[in-house]
This record gives sequence, structure tokens and C-alpha cells, in this order.
Amino acid sequence: MRGPPSTLLAVLDQIPPLPQVTMRAMALIRDPHSSRSDLSRVLSMDQGMTGVFLRMVNSAYYGLYRRVTSLDDAIGYLGYETVKSVIFALSARNILAQPLPSYLLERYALWKHSLATAVGSDWIASKHRISPRNEVYVAGLLHDVGKTALDVMLGHQAYWQKDLEDESSQEAWTEAERDITGYDHAEAGAFVARRWNLPDRIVEAVACHHSPERAEIDPRFTSVVHIANTSALMAGIVLGVDSVQYDFSDFAIGLLGWSERDLEGLIGVMQGAVEEAEETLDMEA
Repeated sequence: MRGPPSTLLAVLDQIPPLPQVTMRAMALIRDPHSSRSDLSRVLSMDQGMTGVFLRMVNSAYYGLYRRVTSLDDAIGYLGYETVKSVIFALSARNILAQPLPSYLLERYALWKHSLATAVGSDWIASKHRISPRNEVYVAGLLHDVGKTALDVMLGHQAYWQKDLEDESSQEAWTEAERDITGYDHAEAGAFVARRWNLPDRIVEAVACHHSPERAEIDPRFTSVVHIANTSALMAGIVLGVDSVQYDFSDFAIGLLGWSERDLEGLIGVMQGAVEEAEETLDMEA
């Protein structure tokens, strides 16, 4: 992979690192010797995160007979896999929730699409026994994070040619991104993931989410993110100026044995996740 030009380096410096609470919490989750109380002590340092976990566990979805007021108990009910996903989703929300004028995306639009792709990726990974699932979720969540960097490079202005709106291929849009900034959003996103010291398979999935056939480390892992992202776009879960007619990669379809019946189930899961997040996180419309 090429190194970023100075302009992109300057932009990457403006993208904040993951919060310390997140990094410490993820380290504890990976540590087999850590306890649930260790994790709750770290998470309690973030009042916003604590509030979300308590709202989640006390929602009608879990149907508990008593109200849970302890973060430690909440983690116990939710389970580590759910907790890991929520920690990362909340940490990335501040970055992904920003409006991206150059892509005609309003506040929270990118975050909703990213959340749908993350949940969709996890659903596919579970169905096809692809692991580690929490890394699949993170890759889905961050697949479009490069748009935040390119939006800054574009001065928050849509410089795209008007006739691109009628194009039917993603290649036309990625070529336009490269022509103007020197990079497409998938490549820029991979630089962000790398700077956050995320695993190589996540970096690769972000870089190749439109072209899973280019993946070398874990093609099945990357194909999961590709299918989830394409499905979210086909379902109309937040469309931007570059949301042209996306097609599934034949490579990914063949590798995962993907079917139309799978697509119907996936779209329902993603739409439900976005609706639940809007309610749980008190998200702006």
C-alpha cells in the first residue's frame, strides 16, 4: 500500500484516536485473567457509555423482571460479545456521526449506515462461522471511515461532476475520488484503521470492501463486509451522493454461497438494528 501524501497525513492527524477508556476496555476483554468487575470499573469512567449499557439492559428487548442499576450486572446480562460491539460503536460514533457535505450526508447518516453494515457483517459471520466476529463487526463499522478524511480534504464541498450521478458503477466514483484527492475512501479508511493499530484483517477489509477479490489475508472476512455494505445500500439504509447502483462481487457471492433468501434476512436484521440504535441512543432524526 502506498504511503499517504502530506495532505492526507495532515487530515489523519485531525482524526482523534480511540478514547483511552475504549482501549483499556478492549484490552481487558481480551485478557483471560481479567474479571467483569475490572471491566465495569473502566467503563464507569465514561458516564455516557454507562448510561447506554443501562438503557440497553433495561429495554423491553431483554424483558428483565427487575430494573438493573449496576453496570457490572448490566455487563453480565448483555454478555461480552455485545459489550465489545457497543463499546466500539459508541467510540466511533463521534467520528462517524459528523455530517459529510461533500458526500451529501447529514449528521448521523454515515453512522447509521456504518452501524447497519457492522450488524450485518456480524450476522453473516455468525451464519457462515467466520471469526473473530467482533473484528468482523469493527471492520463493518469502519468500512467507510475514509470518507471523513476525504471530506476534510475536499473542504466539505461536493466537487463531483454532475454527470457522475447517472453513472452505474462504483469505479466511476472511486476514480473521481482519486482524481481530486489522490486516494479513494477505502484506501484512506485503511490508513485510519492502521493508525488505530487495528488488526491487519480489519485494515484489509476496509481497504478492499468494494473489491473483496483483492484481499490476500482473509478473503472470506473481507467478503462479509462487502456483502453487508452492498446490502445496506441496496436496502436504502442511508444513501449519499456516491450511492450509485452497487453490485455484489461475484467473487464474494461464490466464496460465501450467498443467496437471495440470505439477503432478505440480512436486510431485516440491519433495519431493526438502526431503529433500535435510534431509540437507545436518543439519536437526532
